[in-house]
Amino acid sequence: MDRRQFIKTGAAGAAGLTLSFHEAKARTKEVKTPLDVKGYVREPAKRIPVVDSADVVIIGGGPAGFAAAVAAARNGSDVLLLEREYFLGGLFTGCGVTPIINMYHRLPNGSGKQAIFGIAEELCRKLDAVGMLCLEGIRPKVDPEAAKYFMEEFCAESGVRILYGVRAAEVTRSGDAIESVILEGKSGRVAVRCKFVVDASGDGDVLEWTGEDFTVYKNEIGAMWRIGHADNYRKGSNPTPVKGVRTRWTAGERDQDGLDMYNLTRIQLSLRKKMWKEIAENRKKEGNEDLYLIDTPSVVGVRITRVLNSVANVTTEGAATGKVYQDVIGLAGGESNLKYNGGKIPTVERKMWQIPYSSITPKHVPNLLVGGRCFGFEKELTFDAREIGTCLLTGQAAGVAASIAVASRRSNREIDISKLQACLKAQNVRWDV
Repeated sequence: MDRRQFIKTGAAGAAGLTLSFHEAKARTKEVKTPLDVKGYVREPAKRIPVVDSADVVIIGGGPAGFAAAVAAARNGSDVLLLEREYFLGGLFTGCGVTPIINMYHRLPNGSGKQAIFGIAEELCRKLDAVGMLCLEGIRPKVDPEAAKYFMEEFCAESGVRILYGVRAAEVTRSGDAIESVILEGKSGRVAVRCKFVVDASGDGDVLEWTGEDFTVYKNEIGAMWRIGHADNYRKGSNPTPVKGVRTRWTAGERDQDGLDMYNLTRIQLSLRKKMWKEIAENRKKEGNEDLYLIDTPSVVGVRITRVLNSVANVTTEGAATGKVYQDVIGLAGGESNLKYNGGKIPTVERKMWQIPYSSITPKHVPNLLVGGRCFGFEKELTFDAREIGTCLLTGQAAGVAASIAVASRRSNREIDISKLQACLKAQNVRWDV
């Protein structure tokens, strides 16, 4: 080997050593899991191809992600909505959780006063116009297939780009800011660049990846399911917009960990068996001979997991007393009993409660907001905060705020709150009803 070749080979070898050193450093990052760890393997460093980019990347296409995407796109941003399933709606459409709870506030006489407007109301109007919405008390209840269709139509009309069949797996960062989102799907492991991210994953996945502050809450995991030829099947079931179709809630176990994949699998298997057996037993009863199971949920009915420790979480006291916030982004109906001060405030005595912008804002990552059940609130508010109506509301606010941040080149904590509120009002969000 001559000197020139030696130098060439030596330089390549040195570069290889340097690369290996950096790869080794990258591989030492410990991945967190709630599971019992049996050991570790090393994942080799990879160069991830960048296949797309957007002003605002929304992670999760449930009610919050859908509303965030439409709101941001209507405000002029290029939006990419990422969803692991091949439909929008999450638990709303995939788990049959079709009542839009908290959209109305229950009055003492049993009637309701509307609290949530904006995109939530628009969607209801579309569904009502085609006979795919009915009222269950004061709760609007939709047909899940119709909701899937119209949610996609809203996205198409506003210019949202949807990417189905991808699971967000990690983020890369430049300083504290998120630079890209890494996806896994049938096209392999790829990345999309972003200026801003809205975590609407439901489970606050981005909070974990970025090291943001959060608390894990546990709750019951059950399932909603649909029954056909169910005109005579009244006990424990609820009406739907489709004649002869009713929904049923099967309760699960309390205080379950929705981040444990083994636990989720066990629960799903158990719930599906319960549903099948219940239908089989009830077919034996007179008048129910034609009863049949339309579907079991394609998404496990997790109620709550990670909750952001935000700039300022909504407190139980704030919700109980009707606290007014300068940075308010909307109202929730308060459609549940609320434990407060050692007692319980019944639903008919509840106040509508304001949600502030600070509760969807992380403390550390400047280009991240959250929408949906992972925004910041105290545990006593879990029932209210996780419901579909509240998810649509917080998602819409997060989408508008992200769009304003991108356009003004400001961080999540620097945006003009008065401009955010003006934009939300222009999208028919209200907090002064």
